[in-house]
Amino acid sequence: MTYSAIADVSNVLIELVRANADERSPIDSNRVEAASPADVDSLSSVDITLYPYQLETDTAMGSGSRTISGTARQDRPLALSVRYLVTAYAVDDGEDDEGQTNPLKRQQLLGAALQLFHDNSRIEPADAPGPLLQEQPLSISIVDEPVEELLSLWSQFSGVTHQPSATIEVSPVVIQSLNEAEFTRVEEHEMTVERRSDTSDRQSE
Repeated sequence: MTYSAIADVSNVLIELVRANADERSPIDSNRVEAASPADVDSLSSVDITLYPYQLETDTAMGSGSRTISGTARQDRPLALSVRYLVTAYAVDDGEDDEGQTNPLKRQQLLGAALQLFHDNSRIEPADAPGPLLQEQPLSISIVDEPVEELLSLWSQFSGVTHQPSATIEVSPVVIQSLNEAEFTRVEEHEMTVERRSDTSDRQSE
């Protein structure tokens, strides 16, 4: 069962950022979370959050068909495309004279996260930094979300101040079907062909 596919992919993205947050990156590996901006407050200690805000069916995999394994037939899986809001914070990096956190630090964090996703735009299941129970590799792309759409998304987080953010799309996220049935394979099929006698042929004439 892979009903946890969306959560698994979120975990893979988080672990990917953590694994690459080293001396070349301003991101702290302990400050990356899968969370909504509404979950982050002044007491939070995060650099980057990833929030899955939109899910669509992934038509790139085609309509597909039932899969067969041994003597079991399973309905085709549900393939999704998931969009994530990637947000940068610097909540305890010190405040300026107006009580705001360093905007350049937040921009650096966002740039580092996008650089990482760009450099790892394809993730093979066997190489994923976390469990990924699907055969298809993940594709990560940066989405040119219209400003109006992005601002509309942020307006849904009540009482939350807008932060530097971008969107990425991850696909396919594969959820296997639970509809499965056993069947018997046909190994041999016998056919009997009878030849009519000459007498029968003459009578038919």
